[in-house]
Amino acid sequence: MEEQNDSKMEDKKKEAFRVGLGVLILLVVFTLGEYWIGSVASVWWAPLLLIAALKAFLVVRDYMHLPRLFAGEEASE
Repeated sequence: MEEQNDSKMEDKKKEAFRVGLGVLILLVVFTLGEYWIGSVASVWWAPLLLIAALKAFLVVRDYMHLPRLFAGEEASE
């Protein structure tokens, strides 16, 4: 029973790592896009604002662990 529980926990950690890495790659791509838009066409403020809002959402959702604040105790174990 203990071994099965450890296996589940290990799978959860691997999945969380995979998601975190994917989000990190997306943030890098968005940052490069922001830099390119800002240097080539600085008057395009709307796409820059959209990219910044999307990046902020991803950081809050995936790296600040806010869902854990509102989850029950069994979800945080």
